Amino acid sequence: MKKILAIVQGICLMLLLIGQSIAFAAVPVVDQAKLLSTSQREALTAKIQQVEAAHKVKIGICTMQDLPGGMSAGKYANNILDKNYANGEKGSIVLVLAMGSRDWYISTDNNMRAKITDDVGINGLKNLFLDDLSNGDYSDGFNHFVDGVDKYLSYYETEGVPYDPADEFDMFAAIIAVMVAAAGGFGFAYYLICGMSNVAPAVEAAAYLKQDSVDIFQRQDRYLYTTVTRRKKSKSSDSSSSASDSSHGGGGGKF
Repeated sequence: MKKILAIVQGICLMLLLIGQSIAFAAVPVVDQAKLLSTSQREALTAKIQQVEAAHKVKIGICTMQDLPGGMSAGKYANNILDKNYANGEKGSIVLVLAMGSRDWYISTDNNMRAKITDDVGINGLKNLFLDDLSNGDYSDGFNHFVDGVDKYLSYYETEGVPYDPADEFDMFAAIIAVMVAAAGGFGFAYYLICGMSNVAPAVEAAAYLKQDSVDIFQRQDRYLYTTVTRRKKSKSSDSSSSASDSSHGGGGGKF
């Protein structure tokens, strides 16, 4: 009986995955969770198609209420990419959103993985859209995701290396800013010092004491009690997880 039940569950899961695959086939935006209006979905689809044509890649955004069969978001995103978005000439990338578990995951193939790396690249993209998802601004979040992919790919095509947000740090500008701040601080301190005309240094250290102002006749230390408070360290809601393997890159977390 247990074997029959296991076989039935396996068949149901297979049919569910096939149904999901058919629903996602060759469509840039599949919004099963109903997060976007018709006009928002059409505008997002048009933007994705423009980016795909410009970089010869494949981009997918898929939303659902629940992940099938208790499958992880990473594994599911990898399956969707392989079945429906794997024909990008220069790479493929998919963003999956599961509303029931509040999971997001970005899956990339190895071609895209070279342009948008698992650590710096995925984290950089996450920072562009995660706040929008957490605030319920799904249309803005998806558009920022696509804009980020476009930016990262354009950078790679121009520079020949993956984009790193840290590369935007300008050391020369930072040095100039520090010098200006130091000069301004010194000038303001000098102005304050010059305005303190009523202050002069004392000849002897004893001059700084006010005579007979303190009379200590008894000294005693008494221990009262100690209070210790412990709090459990909370986990970050946007912590990253990964289902990357030899064929897939990416990462994800909660929103």
